[in-house]
Amino acid sequence: MHSNHSTLPIQMFLPSETVELIAEYGSDFPHNLALEQDMTILFSDMRDFTELAERFEPREVYASINASIALQVKSVHAYGGSVNKFLGDGLLACFSGEGKSERAVACAAELLRVLPEHEGALLPCRIGFGINSGKIMFGVLGDAMRWEYTVVGDVANTAARLCGIAKPFQALVTESVFEDMSPASRQKYCSFLRPQMFKGKKHPVGIYEVRAESDDDADKSA
Repeated sequence: MHSNHSTLPIQMFLPSETVELIAEYGSDFPHNLALEQDMTILFSDMRDFTELAERFEPREVYASINASIALQVKSVHAYGGSVNKFLGDGLLACFSGEGKSERAVACAAELLRVLPEHEGALLPCRIGFGINSGKIMFGVLGDAMRWEYTVVGDVANTAARLCGIAKPFQALVTESVFEDMSPASRQKYCSFLRPQMFKGKKHPVGIYEVRAESDDDADKSA
């Protein structure tokens, strides 16, 4: 018995970087491939997920997370980013090339406006964001049974830690991101918050908070 369903494209299930490498290497894909790149990394994560899962039915939680993720993916792609992986109730996105930090911050600013607007229709998907910029390693992890091409290094770790301390509907960025932006974008989006010590680092990291996109900004970009 043959299925009438058409084959889904691999791009729907894998990040674009992985698809490009598969197309380039095919069956000769190197298991120890690692490339150094200058990127801006964005992490997102839902606050109070445990409480949410306890209060609502699993199907409701799933539908709400899926809707929240869809909004985030749409914004990441609109600002020229790539979703590297989904992290249950959040995601990891990568921005590269010219204006990478400005685009990542603008993406977060848009989501800080858009996500709260959907709280009436969705469950309370209160998302926090962490953004960092610098040299990262894209590397293949795993064994012959399961490989994953993902971000490795301190830049990604710090972005994840920032995300971990962000409040609901708050986006935090490092001084590296701030310095990688134009003066106009710094003034538009960022406010200095505080220095933050992270485990394993010798010096505190300067932390900036991203201001949500205004309705006027949204009208201009529409």
